[in-house]
Amino acid sequence: MKKAAYVFATVAAFLCFGLAFAIISADPSHAAPLIGHDSLLGGGGLNHMLQASPAIFALRSKLSDLTSRAEKKRGELVDGLSSEAARAIEQDHAGILAEIEQVRGEIATLENATRGTPISQPGNHNADAEQQGILAERTRSATIDDLASRAGLADFGRDHIRAGTTVDAFRSALFEKLFDKDQSVKTDSHVRAQVGQDETETIRAARVEALAYGLGAPMPKDGPSAAARQFTGQGLIDIAADIVDFRGRRMLNARDIDDIFTRASHATSDFPAIFEGAVNRTLEQRYALAQPTFRKFARKKNFRDFRPDTIVRVGDFPMLKKVLENGEIKYGTFGEGKESVQAFSYAIALNISRQMLINDDLGAISDLLTSYGASVALFEEVTFYAGAYNGKLADGKTVFHADHANVGADAAITVDSVGLGRKAMSKQKTIDDKPMLANPARIMLVGPDQLTNAEKFLASITPATVSTVNIFSGKFELVETSQIDGPSWDLFADPSTGSNYRWGYLDGYEAPRVRMDEPFGRQGFSMSVEHDFGCGATDFRFGYHNPGKLS
Repeated sequence: MKKAAYVFATVAAFLCFGLAFAIISADPSHAAPLIGHDSLLGGGGLNHMLQASPAIFALRSKLSDLTSRAEKKRGELVDGLSSEAARAIEQDHAGILAEIEQVRGEIATLENATRGTPISQPGNHNADAEQQGILAERTRSATIDDLASRAGLADFGRDHIRAGTTVDAFRSALFEKLFDKDQSVKTDSHVRAQVGQDETETIRAARVEALAYGLGAPMPKDGPSAAARQFTGQGLIDIAADIVDFRGRRMLNARDIDDIFTRASHATSDFPAIFEGAVNRTLEQRYALAQPTFRKFARKKNFRDFRPDTIVRVGDFPMLKKVLENGEIKYGTFGEGKESVQAFSYAIALNISRQMLINDDLGAISDLLTSYGASVALFEEVTFYAGAYNGKLADGKTVFHADHANVGADAAITVDSVGLGRKAMSKQKTIDDKPMLANPARIMLVGPDQLTNAEKFLASITPATVSTVNIFSGKFELVETSQIDGPSWDLFADPSTGSNYRWGYLDGYEAPRVRMDEPFGRQGFSMSVEHDFGCGATDFRFGYHNPGKLS
């Protein structure tokens, strides 16, 4: 196709100049207007022009074709190319530019001859060399200027023309310049994209914070953050309408609200993420306010996964022994026991109804989340006391068992009975059957039936006589749970020194979380409250149980 265009241009040029030659032959007076230079008519100038001009037209056609090819080849340099592919394109582009340079030189030579540039006579070597030098410089300058102009770097090209840079050297310098410019554009675009993304994240976080306060999350003493203040007081419909850029909110009807929520619930919208984030934040903070009682005397340690986690109870460090006369040091041994505790995943689903959304009833949603925060804490409490509290250990016996020497005879809470419990804990032995350095009781656990008696016992009252002194006044932290029924009472060590129990979450999930969905065929939103939690018994030495009596 390109070859045909080249031949066509050549033939057309010959026909045009053939017609001009016929006119001049008929009336030489027309030669000057047609040619534009009278001197060409003498000394063979006209014949030289007529011979050269068709060739110039053909060369210009070829130059145009090569220029198009060079531009297309340069356009192949796109993001994601390997270094080998980019280098191959660069080499092909350089080859095309070399052809362009050669054709420009040929055109310049023919144009100079057409304009009457003196043709050196045979034997005039100085004139010939001077002419060639002028032509070479013109070709170099024109080529560099053209390359720089096409790249949009005209000033860069002029600097290299003045510096005398060769065409090959300029081509390499230009390629490096274009590459650096492209990388700069990519970096600038990335920075602008990052700034835009950071701004979007900031606005989203501010909306989550503001909506969480509307849903009942506790507000800090200093009030909302500066970013969240502009969104405080907005309802769900306000947020959804802002996100979908809905106009004319003053005259909303139920259909408009349905349409706004439908559009805002789309997967690419920020609304589901904002709503879910605010609900999670509210639930997490409400949950934090409802502390289960077992955390007072059980030790926390999270779980890596859902597999049973073995607790290795290492015995006492072996007692030191006298070094023998020959310097020999005897080896000791560790005793150990193993208990297993496991985390499980728990969940429940609930709905945010279409009526709540249309009514924009944040109060009703807040009440729902508040109750669920307390419900999750209650779930942990029930789970612990139903399983771990007096669960079986690796020896097949429950935590509180006569064989563990941690169960007393039925007794009311008195100085004597509590003293017996404290003594039993102090007499516990390690796994290696050695006395414990210290095992003090610090917590008293009771149920509702024994709460008042425990409070009376621990109250600080000035005794009338020495015999009526309560030595345990202020010695224990009182913990009451509704999960203990009857008059029983327990003593526990501080969990920092030792505990009979372990509880924890799955690593990375320190609180219950909400997952939002818009189920097909159901109005409103569906939410699942999910929680990964585990607890279990790990020892018996750090507690004492008394079935109790009511005084």
